[in-house]
Amino acid sequence: MNIFISANNTDQGKTYSTLLLMEEFAKKGYKVGVMKPIETGVENIPVDGERLFEKAKILNPSLNTLTLNDIVPIRHKLPAAPYVSGEVDFKKIKKAYNKIKPLCDILLIEGAGGILVPVSENFKMINFLKFFNAKLFIVFGSKLGMINDFLLNKSYLKSNGINFTWAINIFDEKNYFEISHPFMKQYKPLFIQKDLDRITQKLLGE
Repeated sequence: MNIFISANNTDQGKTYSTLLLMEEFAKKGYKVGVMKPIETGVENIPVDGERLFEKAKILNPSLNTLTLNDIVPIRHKLPAAPYVSGEVDFKKIKKAYNKIKPLCDILLIEGAGGILVPVSENFKMINFLKFFNAKLFIVFGSKLGMINDFLLNKSYLKSNGINFTWAINIFDEKNYFEISHPFMKQYKPLFIQKDLDRITQKLLGE
């Protein structure tokens, strides 16, 4: 199974959530793998990709046969959407994927930014669902403005017939429950910090 991890924007907790999801799936007995096909804002080492890779190797030692280049095949220096930051070689991404996939039961694939971030002229982050035959998981950061982000994502995905699992990453519990939760509670949100078991069960289809 492949799970593509996105968010309502950049810096909302994709890497943080991916690390926790890897641990939870591993606890359930699955061999986990991870990749971040594209990382921008890379000066020397892809920071997010390296964190993911180091954790994944602990949880699944068979990944030690890989290198960081396999985990993050495309790296751009400019911290911008891939369409702006540089060319994306999809064949290179697929080659890396084909090396990783046989080593794991569940592959977590972290995107960049949100679902409509442009990767190339005719390809957006959401298109990686089909590219990897992946399920979609979206992290919504609890910062002010998340309600609008949630409704926009929900509307777009529903109108395009795309199923998704989602959870909230709480940055400030007091502010979230005072400001956003009075509205969000009608959607019965799950929280990265509290509901990993239920989140992984939903992703597994249980």
